[in-house]
Amino acid sequence: MMISWGPIIFGLILGLIVGSQIKLNGNDTHFTLGAFIVVFIAGFILAWQSGNFPFYTGPSLSFAFLSALIGIFVGKLIFARSK
Repeated sequence: MMISWGPIIFGLILGLIVGSQIKLNGNDTHFTLGAFIVVFIAGFILAWQSGNFPFYTGPSLSFAFLSALIGIFVGKLIFARSK
């Protein structure tokens, strides 16, 4: 099993940047715990269907996409803006 660390690190950094820009207490969206669970499950299914790029060997899970999704959640929890 070969894991390429470059896309994983880039996905995590990009996810942190995107997650830091999510506004809290906004009028247009309200993220509940259920919404986060649904987004994480849908993201996991999408990462499973995307497959492991660029080698296509080992587990059929896109670790780059999954790390970007985790980065979005972590960035929102740590750096989220309020209004």
